[in-house]
Amino acid sequence: MHQSHNIAWDSLSSHLVFIYENRAVTPHRTDLFPRRLPSQGKSLNHFARTLASTIRAFSATERTKYPVHYDAPLTGPVFSDEILSRYSTVGSRYANLGDSLVTAQNQNIEHWIDRAGADSTYKHKYPGDLADIIKILLAEGAMDSLLMLAQHPKIPIDELYSIGWGHSFGWDHVMMWALDAYILFNVILAKPELHDGGRYRTMESYKRVVRNLIAWMDYDAQAFPHRQFLCGSRMGYVGEIESLHPVAEKIEDLEPLADGEKLHEYLKTCFRLLYQFDTVAKECGIELDWEGSIVQSTMWELETSFTEGEEGQWIGRFV
Repeated sequence: MHQSHNIAWDSLSSHLVFIYENRAVTPHRTDLFPRRLPSQGKSLNHFARTLASTIRAFSATERTKYPVHYDAPLTGPVFSDEILSRYSTVGSRYANLGDSLVTAQNQNIEHWIDRAGADSTYKHKYPGDLADIIKILLAEGAMDSLLMLAQHPKIPIDELYSIGWGHSFGWDHVMMWALDAYILFNVILAKPELHDGGRYRTMESYKRVVRNLIAWMDYDAQAFPHRQFLCGSRMGYVGEIESLHPVAEKIEDLEPLADGEKLHEYLKTCFRLLYQFDTVAKECGIELDWEGSIVQSTMWELETSFTEGEEGQWIGRFV
């Protein structure tokens, strides 16, 4: 498991058992299910705390690698020509099919300032294309660009954090997608009995998470690194998965555990996304409840409770 010296993966995995076509649930399904041991709540909260504290510790170290203060340029590029070239052929539903939202126009900081307008706000404008650029910069680890944007008084990227119309597409999706993947694959690695014959691929939770990781949706740049690992392409899919993968015809045919080295690098990428996401969020003045996010990303019908915080937010913990 990744970061096993810091993260108590066993405190989570030891409370889960694999059941094929579980007849105790309707409809019957194959998945991991809670063992409901007396120590479950205490152990799961310990897991959540260790994962959260590890993310925060790496985030704090990451911030020390960059300048405390960034100038607020009014002209010039937001991201490099290399990033522009690399993503110029990655299509989007909100560009013409086959085109990209990563354009020379979006590369210019003047465009970001103009979109915010005289009142320097993105509220009620729903600029999903700009949110996608933030997601891509996180995927690329372009921290200087991200920290500059986070400090820029005329470019409020904190307002791009959680946006949408009926459904969301803010850059908070980077954390959601990476955390789902990070927890799922580390738990699978922690349970060798799931590896025989690819049993993990029969799990409903595996199929649900992987389908979401690679699905084609509105402003979906958060999926790019996951598609790259699972399918060898940043492009999304419509209908059948064979448009993405030369071998697999459906989700269950993908074999993410086949190459251990590749899987390890992917988990490193997911973890980097999490702690760099935390670094950028804090620079924007956004404090994250990592334990609560971990509760929401940990599936498998584990018992939870939610209480209302002082600012009206809901705080989730295991019980």
